[in-house]
Amino acid sequence: MAKKISARRIDAARQRIDQIRANLGRIDLLCSGTLSERMMKCGKPLCRCQTDPAARHGPYYEWRHMRGSKIAQRYVTAKQAQVLRQAIDNYRLVKRLLRTWEEETERLIDADYPPKP
Repeated sequence: MAKKISARRIDAARQRIDQIRANLGRIDLLCSGTLSERMMKCGKPLCRCQTDPAARHGPYYEWRHMRGSKIAQRYVTAKQAQVLRQAIDNYRLVKRLLRTWEEETERLIDADYPPKP
């Protein structure tokens, strides 16, 4: 037999959904993918970067993400990397919030339309 969900739990689920909506409304930029910071060797054979890891050039910021069904990669400036880092964090937050919203919705559906015994 299905468990009856209390009115207090239903109210709590609705409040969590309202809080999720409010949080989503405060988010500005979103981007999926990963951001890497790299120090690199140049192509000059006599440059110190070839033998001394501390003399490598950079940092260079590389952003990778899916575009369609392919991985897109590009280098970005330090300022773009700063904005992208926040946008990627926002994207991950949105995904977490949506998963929670889905769980709360399932709880409310079960409360409003209990499954057959």
